[in-house]
Amino acid sequence: MSKILEGIKVVEVASMAAAPSATVILADLGAEVIKVEPPMGDLWRYGNQVAGMPPSKIPYTTYIQNRTKKSVALNLKDPKAQEVLAKLAADCDVFLTNSPRKVQQALKHTYDDIKAINPNVVYAWINGFGLEGPDKDAPGFDMTAWYARSGMMEELRPKDSDPVPLPVGGGDLNTATALFGAVMAGLYHRERTGQGSFVSTSLLNNGIWANSSMMQAALVGAPAMQKFHRTEWPNPISGGVYKTKDSRYIIIVELNPNNVDNLRDAFGADYLKGDERFTTPELRAENSTELFAEMQKIVGEHDLTEVSKRLKAFGVNFSVVQTTEECTRDEHMIANGCFPEVEGTDGIRTIDSPIQIQGNGLEKVKPQNPPAVGEHTVAQLTALGYSEEEIKAMAEAHAIGLPR
Repeated sequence: MSKILEGIKVVEVASMAAAPSATVILADLGAEVIKVEPPMGDLWRYGNQVAGMPPSKIPYTTYIQNRTKKSVALNLKDPKAQEVLAKLAADCDVFLTNSPRKVQQALKHTYDDIKAINPNVVYAWINGFGLEGPDKDAPGFDMTAWYARSGMMEELRPKDSDPVPLPVGGGDLNTATALFGAVMAGLYHRERTGQGSFVSTSLLNNGIWANSSMMQAALVGAPAMQKFHRTEWPNPISGGVYKTKDSRYIIIVELNPNNVDNLRDAFGADYLKGDERFTTPELRAENSTELFAEMQKIVGEHDLTEVSKRLKAFGVNFSVVQTTEECTRDEHMIANGCFPEVEGTDGIRTIDSPIQIQGNGLEKVKPQNPPAVGEHTVAQLTALGYSEEEIKAMAEAHAIGLPR
């Protein structure tokens, strides 16, 4: 069996979530990813210790962002470490970073720096707010650039309520997928032409893309989408959210108006079939408040297990509003390989990257244990031609970090 990106070498100079998640997707498909990080390690290795995050002694964030990679610890403020980075980059296929522009300039890994030593490289950059404009160098996080600035935070603000926080990493992981696509486009361009390229994406751009339906409406002059309380939703059979007897929630999305009888039949609500208020889509829209109340009354008489069983039996398009913990036990997600076990651990599972490629003899890489900080420093520097004495001297000068 082979890996579709086997033989592709990626050098990553990045931290936190979005950029390292993009390289995880590349690693899952067989690329060799060399993570260059400070001797103390990428800060998101310690995300489990951040206030507000689910407490755990297991550094769980590193399984998403750092699995299946090699780690080289370099203090890039030191000229000797910059020389090592240049040698690592000299024969790489992809150089990927989320370093701010000024940091790239100070630490000698701008596109021009890398292109000068590797003209055919695909250089990938992700930042908060894009390449141009007054905020091009502003620091960006998914909560600010992807969520708040893009309009998403306001769109998801409940009626008469305060804005709600973004689940940690939600914008980062979506943007990582876009960066992966940009890298693959760059590699395809190089395959066709032999030429390298600069590819990029931003958290802001991806937030706008995620909010594109509402954004496109605004671009043609349509008013902002009206906000509704749960019980006021104007189309109860498409997007209606209902509370069960045991205080769980389901969402029903039946776009085909001919399927409305399935909802009634699922609960034996024959009396609604002859109700003149609900016989046509137009009348159901006109009497949406009354229809929602009738459906909520029916759903509210049963617990979630019974509601799910009945809706499935009658082919109603719906979903349970699941908790994250329930997802980890979801037999359908498990059947689709969404939570593969990390090799080299005591049964820890992780989240599969969202790109699936099937072909004769192709397979994804099974997730490997994230490397310790600097685990591959010595091996990589030795491969670059550094002697044992030179490596020792750089370590003593704190230009590089050794495994710890």
